[in-house]
Amino acid sequence: MIALILPLLMILGPGPTDVGASLIALLFLVHVVVDRDRVALQAWWFRLALVLWVFMLATAPFALASVSEAFGRGATFLRFPMLAAALGFWLLTEPKWRDRYMAVLLAIVLFSAVWALVEWYWVTRVVQSYSHPLRLTGPFDDRKVGIFLTKTMFPCLGFALAWATAGSTRRLIPVGIGLLVVLLAIFMSGERSAFLLCGLGMLIFVFTVPIAGIRRFKRYAMLTAVLGGLGVYLASPATFDRQITSTIDTLSRLSITSYGLLWQSGVEVGELSPVLGAGGKNFRDVCPEIRSSNIKFRGADYSDYLEFCSTHPHNTYVEVFAEHGAIGIVIFILLLGAFVGAFRRQMADPVAMGAGLGMLLTLWPIVPHGSFFNNWNGVVFWSLVGLMVSRVATRRATAAPVGRSHPG
Repeated sequence: MIALILPLLMILGPGPTDVGASLIALLFLVHVVVDRDRVALQAWWFRLALVLWVFMLATAPFALASVSEAFGRGATFLRFPMLAAALGFWLLTEPKWRDRYMAVLLAIVLFSAVWALVEWYWVTRVVQSYSHPLRLTGPFDDRKVGIFLTKTMFPCLGFALAWATAGSTRRLIPVGIGLLVVLLAIFMSGERSAFLLCGLGMLIFVFTVPIAGIRRFKRYAMLTAVLGGLGVYLASPATFDRQITSTIDTLSRLSITSYGLLWQSGVEVGELSPVLGAGGKNFRDVCPEIRSSNIKFRGADYSDYLEFCSTHPHNTYVEVFAEHGAIGIVIFILLLGAFVGAFRRQMADPVAMGAGLGMLLTLWPIVPHGSFFNNWNGVVFWSLVGLMVSRVATRRATAAPVGRSHPG
């Protein structure tokens, strides 16, 4: 089934990921037309995603810089909610296919973590050719292995813990080892946002995971995290300094860092057209007109050059306001509320809770993040949406008429 190769495509690059996701979305559209399946339209989050899509298309002609870019961004956005609906209401409604999807995703997460750790060992212990704090790439073509693991590890952890508690308690041993590998990979990746969000996610997961009988595992996991942090400090002081000391320093002067300046630029771009915004994918064109992208100055510590502009503001909420204005941000917040409503109906499911947690970390407001409308970021996020709502879809499908078909 095509859905099973989607996690694999995520590590092959944005192009293959986008092609695979678009194909799934297109096949789902054909399914909807042929089988007259309207179940997705019953979900408020899907309806609001369609409203956002229509709004992006309708306001594209009013873009401040490039109408074609705004229209292209709006037209292609539809593939994301269609992907989520395809996974949630069509491809993963049968438990066996949902579990197979989770097994593939878990394998990809572990593979990526091991690759990152091997890369760290090779560069720092064998080659020793780095001059700046190390940023790992893992199996990806750029430095995003840490944030990928942070977004996807929690549904995998819920799936693994459910498997472990369904059998012997000895199953918790490989789960603990796998968790340690992933946490180490995130820490050693050098991605400060991934590290912060992973820590936040672990705290939430430990106190809310709906699995009985793992209290001892939780205690051991917390102890392992502390000992692992100490081990990292002894093995790689530079990495520890970047993830802890440098993070604290950056947060203490956030407003004058590159990210703080980008957020300010995003707000200023949005204020040029506060109702409709500058237009999809127009921040990169409008920002240099009010803040030259070539203007740089040294930060307070005189070590890093700081920039005013980039391809996007590196904050989801600022990006939505800058490019889609007050109306866009209101629709977006309503969409988030619909996600919360869908999540509350399956909080007792560890995988759905983990998927919802991955979505929450993606949308956490005060941490720098990639563009919400980027193809790779979009596929990862909306696949989590589909995984989360598939738990509801499974219960709905159980009571469906015998004649309803499921892909397999």
